[in-house]
Amino acid sequence: MDIDPRDLDRPTLNGLINGLVAPRPIAWTSTVAADGTRNLAPFSFFNAFSFHPHPTLGIGPGSRQGINKDSLANVKATGQFAVNLVSYALAERANLTSTEVGPGVDEWDLAHVRSEPCDLIRPERVADAPASFECEVLKIVELGTREQPTNSLVIGRVVRMHVADAVLVPERLTPIPEALDLVGRMGGDNWVRTRDLFELPRPGRVEGTRLRAR
Repeated sequence: MDIDPRDLDRPTLNGLINGLVAPRPIAWTSTVAADGTRNLAPFSFFNAFSFHPHPTLGIGPGSRQGINKDSLANVKATGQFAVNLVSYALAERANLTSTEVGPGVDEWDLAHVRSEPCDLIRPERVADAPASFECEVLKIVELGTREQPTNSLVIGRVVRMHVADAVLVPERLTPIPEALDLVGRMGGDNWVRTRDLFELPRPGRVEGTRLRAR
């Protein structure tokens, strides 16, 4: 089937993309408003895009009816956010923080999430997350138009990382996938647990070929 995305309404296109581009890791994102009000929300439009000289992460918070969601408004106001990874043990609480609530409701309290202060940024981090990244905004790319606002791509530089001792091989700082026990999003209400692993070594250079830039 050949599909022109311009022919689809927003809910249909949303379901199609979310179901096809999967599994997606989850950025449980903590921010604060300019007045110090806390916010915590999960985003599955998330990934890492570089590691040197500065690790760089991207998240895709959105707008609703032309109004920035709290996470996006806070990031624009302060230039800071923390990304907390979501383990299977935290999945239900992370999902609960996606509930649409009024401005007087604190998602941290709603989902009984323990917090710890960050070192270099104002937002707090999730104390029980297997890893957290303190980020400063590098750039925000608006992906919609004034007439049709949608997600924004928030690109952040990692200025500090916090990783639980139990998920690392300490001598090499190598993450242990089974200990991380991360979850991801599929389409609809489907989630996935990263326990079904297989090893596929990256191929080396084949003699007699020329290296090409990618």
